[in-house]
Amino acid sequence: MRYLYICLLAFISSFSLHAQNVLRGKVVDQNENPIMNVSVKEAGTSNVVYTNDNGEFIIDQFDKSTRIEFSHSEYKLFSKKIAKEREVLIFLTEKQGANDYHLGYSVGFMDFQNKNKNKHLENLPYFLGESDINRQLQMLPGIEQGTEGYSNLYVRGGDVDQNLILYNGTPVYNSNHLFGISSIFHNRSIDNTGIYKGIAPAKYGGRGSSIINLESKKNAKYSGLEGEFELTPLNAGIYLESITKDKSYFTIAARRSWFDLLLPLEVKQNSLNANTYDLQVNFGKKLKNNDKLDVSILSTRDLYFIGLNGPDSTSTNTIGFTQKWNNLVGSVKYSHKISERFSGEHTLSYSGYGSSIKLKQQIFSSDLDDVPTIEQEVSRGVRDIGVHSDWNYFYDNRHNFNFGVQNQLRFFSTGKETYLASGYANVADIDEVKGSLKYEPSVEIAIYAEDKFRVSSDMILDFGLRNVIYSYNGFSKFVVEPRVHFTRFLPNSSVLKAGYSRHNQFVNQLNLGQTGGPGNIWVPATELILPQNINMFEVGYEKKLGQEYSATINLYYKDMNNLS
Repeated sequence: MRYLYICLLAFISSFSLHAQNVLRGKVVDQNENPIMNVSVKEAGTSNVVYTNDNGEFIIDQFDKSTRIEFSHSEYKLFSKKIAKEREVLIFLTEKQGANDYHLGYSVGFMDFQNKNKNKHLENLPYFLGESDINRQLQMLPGIEQGTEGYSNLYVRGGDVDQNLILYNGTPVYNSNHLFGISSIFHNRSIDNTGIYKGIAPAKYGGRGSSIINLESKKNAKYSGLEGEFELTPLNAGIYLESITKDKSYFTIAARRSWFDLLLPLEVKQNSLNANTYDLQVNFGKKLKNNDKLDVSILSTRDLYFIGLNGPDSTSTNTIGFTQKWNNLVGSVKYSHKISERFSGEHTLSYSGYGSSIKLKQQIFSSDLDDVPTIEQEVSRGVRDIGVHSDWNYFYDNRHNFNFGVQNQLRFFSTGKETYLASGYANVADIDEVKGSLKYEPSVEIAIYAEDKFRVSSDMILDFGLRNVIYSYNGFSKFVVEPRVHFTRFLPNSSVLKAGYSRHNQFVNQLNLGQTGGPGNIWVPATELILPQNINMFEVGYEKKLGQEYSATINLYYKDMNNLS
C-alpha cells in the first residue's frame, strides 16, 4: 500500500508540474519564412525554449503577466506580454547586414524553402521551358544523375531504388516522364522540397540512400485565387490555387504533352503516337474544432506506340509495339490536437504503379475470311497501402517526443504474361495467361519513438529507435534501427553536427536494361533477396560567410550490405 501512495504522489506531482500555462506559437521573418533556433524566454527567469525547424515553439509559462522575449543573433530582439492568447504568430525583423541562412537541421539534410532559398524551383535554370524537381536535386553535392537518364538520382553511392520519394507523405514508385527526360511533378505543384541524404529521423525509413519529401502548397501570405497557363516545347499546362489564409486551400496542376495532337488520326492509330499527362489535386481545410483535413491526389501516365506495315503482293502485315506506365497516388490526413502538449496525425494512403509492354501482329488479306492476330503483353506493378499514426508530445521545455506506428501493405506483380492467337486457318485459337497471375502481399510494420533533447542553449541531442517487423510468403524479419544526431552551435555563426542512422530496405528494383526504367520489376525481400542493410555515419560543419553565403563541409561513411 505504501508503494501505491508513493506512485499516486508522483503522479499528482507530475500533473501539477504540467498544469502551468502553455503557450504555443510560431516565429517567422517579414516574408513569413520560419526562423529556427530562436530563444523564447520568460523575462527575468531561466524558463526558455527554442524554435524548431519549422519555427514552432511550446513554452510553459509560470506567470502570464510576464513578458516573453524572442531573440536570435540575426534578428532584432522582440518582447511582448502575452496574457490571453494560447497560440501566437511572432514576426522578427532582420538586423542590418544579417545572413538569413539557417544553421542547424540534421547533418546532410536540405530544405529548399527555408535553408537554401536560392535553389528553389522558381529560381532554377529551365530545361525545354520547364523547371524540374530532379534537376533541382542534382545541383546538390553528393547527388548525381548518372549515365542512364536525366531523371535518375544516385545519392552518395546508392542506387535509384534506394531513394524514397514522398509526395505529401505518400511514396511514388516511378517519378519519370519520357524515359527519364523529365519528372512527373508540375513545377508549380511543389511548394517545398526536403531531402535527407542518409541521416534521417526515426519517423522515416524503408530506403537506404535518401528520403525525398515533396510538399504541395497549403497556405499563402494572402487569401485569393490565382493561376497560370503555360505552353512549353514539351507540355501544355495549367495551375490554379484558391487559398483562404490559415483556413483552407485548393490547388490543381495539370499538364499534357501536345505534340501528338498535331498528328493525323490515321498516323496515331497505325504508325506513331506518344503522349504523357500528369494531374495533381490537393485540398485542405481547418475544421471547426481546429482539427485539419488534407486530401492529396496524383495521377500520371506515359503512352508510346510504334506501328510498322509490311505490304506484299497479296497481304499487309502490321506490327504494333505499345509501352505505357502510370502512377495513381492518393492520401487523406487528419490532424488533431488533444491538448496544448499532445497532437497527432493519422494518414491513409495509396500508391499504385503499373507498366506494360504489348506487341500485336495482324495480317490483312482479301484471300482470308478472318484477320490472323497474335497479341502478347507483359504487365508488372506494385501497390502500396499505408496506414500511419504519428504523435507528438511536448513533455517540458527540454524534451519533445515523437512516436508512432506505421503499417505498409504492399502487393507485387512481378510479371503477368498474356498470349492471344486467333484467326489462323486450321489452328485452334490460343488464350494463355501465365506468370504472376495475382498480386502477392508483403507487410511492413514500424514502431518508432524519438526524443529531441535540448541539452543546453547551444546543444541539441536527438536520439530515437525504429523497430520494423517484415513478413512475406513465410519469410519474416525483425530489425532495430537506431538513430542518433548531435548538434552544437559554435561562436561566430557556425555549427558542428554529427549523426548515425541504420536503415533496412525491404523492397528492391530489378533492372531489365535501363537503371530506373519504367519496365523494371519491383520485388519484395525474400530468403533469396535479403533485405538491404545500410549504416550511415556523418559529421558536418557549417558556417555563415558574410551576408549572402555559407560554407558546408560533410564527411560520411556508408556501409551497405545485401545489395541485390
